Amino acid sequence: MGAHHGWVETIDYTATDVGAELRARTGGRGPDVCIEAVGMEAHDTGAQHLYDQGKQQLRLQTHRPAAVREAIYACRKGGSVFVLGVFGGAVDKFPLGAMMNTGLTVRGAQQHGQRYIPLLLDRMAKGEITTAHLATHVMPLDQGPEGYDLFKHKKDGCVRAVFRPGD
Repeated sequence: MGAHHGWVETIDYTATDVGAELRARTGGRGPDVCIEAVGMEAHDTGAQHLYDQGKQQLRLQTHRPAAVREAIYACRKGGSVFVLGVFGGAVDKFPLGAMMNTGLTVRGAQQHGQRYIPLLLDRMAKGEITTAHLATHVMPLDQGPEGYDLFKHKKDGCVRAVFRPGD
Protein backbone atom coordinates (compact mmCIF):
# COMPACT_ATOMS: atom_id res chain seq x y z
CA MET A 1 0.00 0.00 0.00
CA GLY A 2 2.87 2.39 0.77
CA ALA A 3 4.35 1.84 -2.67
CA HIS A 4 0.94 2.11 -4.35
CA HIS A 5 0.33 5.53 -2.81
CA GLY A 6 3.89 6.71 -3.47
CA TRP A 7 4.87 7.10 0.18
CA VAL A 8 7.83 4.70 0.20
CA GLU A 9 9.97 2.38 -1.86
CA THR A 10 9.37 -1.24 -0.90
CA ILE A 11 11.49 -4.39 -0.94
CA ASP A 12 9.88 -7.84 -0.99
CA TYR A 13 11.78 -9.86 1.63
CA THR A 14 10.55 -13.14 0.08
CA ALA A 15 12.17 -12.34 -3.26
CA THR A 16 15.21 -10.23 -2.29
CA ASP A 17 18.04 -10.27 0.23
CA VAL A 18 16.92 -7.10 2.02
CA GLY A 19 20.29 -6.39 3.66
CA ALA A 20 22.15 -6.70 0.36
CA GLU A 21 19.57 -4.53 -1.41
CA LEU A 22 19.81 -1.81 1.25
CA ARG A 23 23.61 -1.84 1.07
CA ALA A 24 23.42 -1.57 -2.71
CA ARG A 25 21.04 1.40 -2.49
CA THR A 26 23.25 3.18 0.06
CA GLY A 27 26.67 2.67 -1.50
CA GLY A 28 27.59 -0.12 0.93
CA ARG A 29 26.91 1.84 4.14
CA GLY A 30 23.41 0.77 5.04
CA PRO A 31 20.53 3.12 5.87
CA ASP A 32 21.02 5.91 8.41
CA VAL A 33 17.73 4.95 10.06
CA CYS A 34 15.80 1.67 10.11
CA ILE A 35 12.23 1.53 11.37
CA GLU A 36 10.79 -1.79 12.51
CA ALA A 37 7.01 -1.48 12.40
CA VAL A 38 5.91 -5.12 12.18
CA GLY A 39 6.28 -6.39 15.72
CA MET A 40 5.75 -9.80 17.21
CA GLU A 41 4.24 -11.43 14.12
CA ALA A 42 7.11 -10.74 11.76
CA HIS A 43 7.72 -13.26 9.01
CA ASP A 44 11.05 -14.28 7.56
CA THR A 45 12.45 -16.91 5.27
CA GLY A 46 14.87 -19.69 6.07
CA ALA A 47 16.08 -21.40 9.21
CA GLN A 48 15.75 -18.40 11.53
CA HIS A 49 12.00 -18.21 10.87
CA LEU A 50 11.61 -21.93 11.61
CA TYR A 51 13.61 -21.46 14.81
CA ASP A 52 11.40 -18.53 15.92
CA GLN A 53 8.20 -20.43 15.11
CA GLY A 54 9.37 -23.52 16.97
CA LYS A 55 10.34 -21.54 20.07
CA GLN A 56 7.02 -19.72 19.94
CA GLN A 57 4.99 -22.94 19.64
CA LEU A 58 6.89 -24.47 22.57
CA ARG A 59 6.10 -21.31 24.59
CA LEU A 60 9.82 -20.60 25.00
CA GLN A 61 9.52 -17.31 23.16
CA THR A 62 6.50 -15.04 22.84
CA HIS A 63 7.35 -13.22 19.60
CA ARG A 64 9.11 -13.52 16.24
CA PRO A 65 11.70 -10.71 16.15
CA ALA A 66 12.88 -11.21 12.55
CA ALA A 67 12.28 -7.59 11.49
CA VAL A 68 14.13 -6.19 14.53
CA ARG A 69 17.14 -8.39 13.82
CA GLU A 70 17.13 -7.41 10.16
CA ALA A 71 16.91 -3.70 11.01
CA ILE A 72 19.89 -3.97 13.38
CA TYR A 73 22.00 -5.89 10.89
CA ALA A 74 21.10 -3.53 8.02
CA CYS A 75 21.62 -0.17 9.73
CA ARG A 76 24.88 1.71 9.12
CA LYS A 77 27.47 2.17 11.85
CA GLY A 78 26.31 4.89 14.21
CA GLY A 79 22.79 4.77 12.80
CA SER A 80 19.44 4.58 14.55
CA VAL A 81 16.90 1.78 14.79
CA PHE A 82 13.35 2.58 15.88
CA VAL A 83 11.17 -0.30 17.10
CA LEU A 84 7.52 0.69 16.67
CA GLY A 85 5.95 -2.73 16.15
CA VAL A 86 4.03 -4.28 19.03
CA PHE A 87 6.05 -6.48 21.38
CA GLY A 88 4.92 -7.53 24.82
CA GLY A 89 7.25 -10.27 25.95
CA ALA A 90 10.58 -11.99 25.57
CA VAL A 91 12.49 -12.61 22.36
CA ASP A 92 15.46 -14.84 21.68
CA LYS A 93 18.43 -14.21 19.42
CA PHE A 94 18.39 -10.42 19.85
CA PRO A 95 21.63 -9.20 18.20
CA LEU A 96 22.94 -7.22 21.16
CA GLY A 97 26.56 -7.59 20.01
CA ALA A 98 25.79 -6.25 16.54
CA MET A 99 23.92 -3.34 18.09
CA MET A 100 26.78 -2.49 20.45
CA ASN A 101 29.64 -3.06 17.97
CA THR A 102 28.12 -0.78 15.36
CA GLY A 103 27.20 1.94 17.87
CA LEU A 104 23.51 1.96 17.06
CA THR A 105 20.93 4.02 18.89
CA VAL A 106 17.86 1.86 19.46
CA ARG A 107 14.58 3.36 20.61
CA GLY A 108 11.17 1.85 21.04
CA ALA A 109 7.74 3.37 21.49
CA GLN A 110 4.08 2.86 20.86
CA GLN A 111 1.87 5.45 19.22
CA HIS A 112 0.99 8.10 21.77
CA GLY A 113 -2.77 8.17 21.26
CA GLN A 114 -3.57 10.71 23.97
CA ARG A 115 -1.29 13.20 22.25
CA TYR A 116 -1.79 12.55 18.55
CA ILE A 117 -5.31 11.21 17.98
CA PRO A 118 -7.09 14.56 18.58
CA LEU A 119 -4.68 16.27 16.15
CA LEU A 120 -5.15 13.57 13.54
CA LEU A 121 -8.94 13.59 13.85
CA ASP A 122 -8.93 17.38 13.42
CA ARG A 123 -6.82 17.12 10.26
CA MET A 124 -9.09 14.37 8.94
CA ALA A 125 -12.16 16.55 9.58
CA LYS A 126 -10.52 19.37 7.60
CA GLY A 127 -9.78 17.00 4.70
CA GLU A 128 -6.01 17.35 5.12
CA ILE A 129 -5.61 13.62 5.71
CA THR A 130 -7.62 10.98 3.89
CA THR A 131 -7.99 7.49 5.31
CA ALA A 132 -10.73 5.86 3.22
CA HIS A 133 -8.15 3.77 1.36
CA LEU A 134 -7.17 2.08 4.65
CA ALA A 135 -10.63 0.53 5.11
CA THR A 136 -10.23 -2.10 2.44
CA HIS A 137 -13.12 -4.23 3.71
CA VAL A 138 -16.23 -2.53 5.12
CA MET A 139 -18.76 -5.04 6.39
CA PRO A 140 -21.70 -5.45 8.77
CA LEU A 141 -20.87 -6.19 12.39
CA ASP A 142 -22.30 -9.71 12.16
CA GLN A 143 -19.52 -10.54 9.66
CA GLY A 144 -16.90 -9.82 12.33
CA PRO A 145 -15.38 -13.32 12.37
CA GLU A 146 -14.94 -13.30 8.58
CA GLY A 147 -13.41 -9.82 8.68
CA TYR A 148 -10.91 -10.80 11.34
CA ASP A 149 -10.02 -13.92 9.34
CA LEU A 150 -9.42 -11.79 6.22
CA PHE A 151 -7.19 -9.44 8.19
CA LYS A 152 -5.27 -12.09 10.12
CA HIS A 153 -4.48 -14.18 7.06
CA LYS A 154 -4.04 -11.19 4.71
CA LYS A 155 -6.66 -12.54 2.33
CA ASP A 156 -8.20 -10.58 -0.55
CA GLY A 157 -5.81 -7.63 -0.06
CA CYS A 158 -7.23 -6.90 3.40
CA VAL A 159 -5.40 -4.09 5.17
CA ARG A 160 -8.17 -3.19 7.62
CA ALA A 161 -11.64 -4.59 8.14
CA VAL A 162 -14.15 -1.98 9.35
CA PHE A 163 -17.41 -3.12 10.90
CA ARG A 164 -20.59 -1.06 10.81
CA PRO A 165 -23.36 -1.90 13.26
CA GLY A 166 -26.82 -2.04 11.71
CA ASP A 167 -25.66 -2.57 8.12
